[in-house]
Amino acid sequence: IISDELGQFDKAIEYHHKALSFSDQIEDNYLYTLYSYSNIALIHKEQKQYEKALDIYKNLFKNKEILLQEPYNYAIILGDYAYVKHLSKNFKTDEITSMFTEAYKISDSLQDIYSLMSISLNASEFYKDINQKDSALFFANRAYHLARETNTNDVILRSLILKSDIEEPDKAKSYLTEYVKLSDSLQNKERAIRNKFARIEFETDLIVERSKQIAKERLWLLFLSIGLIFTLLLLYIIVTQRTKNKELRFHQQQQETNEEIYNLMLSQQDKIDEARVAEKKRISEEIHDGILGRLFGIRLSLDSLNMSTQPEAIETREKYLEDLKEIEQDIRKVSHELNSDFVSGSNYISIIKSLLEKQTKAYKLKYVLRNDDNIDWDSINNKTKIHYYRIIQESLQNIYKHANATEVHISFKQKNNVICLSISDNGSGFDVNKARKGIGLKNINSRVKEIQGELDIISTMDSGTEIRIKTPI
Repeated sequence: IISDELGQFDKAIEYHHKALSFSDQIEDNYLYTLYSYSNIALIHKEQKQYEKALDIYKNLFKNKEILLQEPYNYAIILGDYAYVKHLSKNFKTDEITSMFTEAYKISDSLQDIYSLMSISLNASEFYKDINQKDSALFFANRAYHLARETNTNDVILRSLILKSDIEEPDKAKSYLTEYVKLSDSLQNKERAIRNKFARIEFETDLIVERSKQIAKERLWLLFLSIGLIFTLLLLYIIVTQRTKNKELRFHQQQQETNEEIYNLMLSQQDKIDEARVAEKKRISEEIHDGILGRLFGIRLSLDSLNMSTQPEAIETREKYLEDLKEIEQDIRKVSHELNSDFVSGSNYISIIKSLLEKQTKAYKLKYVLRNDDNIDWDSINNKTKIHYYRIIQESLQNIYKHANATEVHISFKQKNNVICLSISDNGSGFDVNKARKGIGLKNINSRVKEIQGELDIISTMDSGTEIRIKTPI
């Protein structure tokens, strides 16, 4: 509409079609289609392209029943259609007169002021052109009075021009005078409005400049804030990393201390084992040399008394002799067992079992320990045994912290001069490819490398975790 009033007719038609492309997406959009196409027809009328305008009106009136759903709009469009027919000069006067009469009657019955003004102006132009001045003056006066009631200045000006063309020269002069006064008044108002808008535009430019300045200041403030945040973040990372390094050094020192304690434990255990073996040997010798000798003497004495012929004495002696033989056999058996080192090689598994009992009790876990009897733990160096001990200890701690498990299985197997340690749980598991390696896993990996072993971690979500370590003997 603005483009139309500015005389930019092609642009106005382009915007109308753009509006129609959106209205096509709305259900029951016939009213909007009606408005847009009728406005496009009026633009063609202003361009004096009457055939194009008539084509649009013909298409609209193919659906007359839809147009009649909005009677006042129907009346306006019918009046415009009649006026375009008149301007094209290809239609009969009676046909156009009939159309104006119908349009006027509908608007008058509805008492719709704006449709009455539009139809009256078009009808006045039509009757003036066919030289029916009475009818032309009637419609011009009707439009003029309605425009006065509603302060519709453009209709007032157009009706004054019509009246000045229709009336006698004396009256026409007064209408033209009124037209000039109203036109000047409107121009003054327009100038005032333009000045006001010019001032607003100037003040708006100042506001825009100030806004740009504020935007620049905000941008600098944003950069400074980002820089400050980045600096604080960097400081936080540095402090956190230093703290982690301190904790790591502390854990390393603690592990070294624990290893020293464990070595002392193993050394002490060796001394205890030596003392136990010596004591067993002493007891064995004592039993063999002392008790057995005495029992042997008693048996000989009783055997010499076997010369008695009394049946009761003979039966008693034989019974005692049999008892002594049994005692002798039992003592020999005990002596033999004491003299053999039956706990040889089992000390390390006892230490592992003690660790498991202590930690699983604290962590509320069930454990299963399996040991391959073919493994000669005494021949394996202490370094390997210490690292295995620490790996099990670290794994139990990880299971308790992260796995939410209820049971853990530990097994030692020997195959082709390789000791295989397996630690598995029934916990929640994790994605081995995506998981971040914490200090626990790093420590385990470091220990495996020190004993030249191979580490394999198998885990999936909700399916538990298994750690496999293979170390050459």
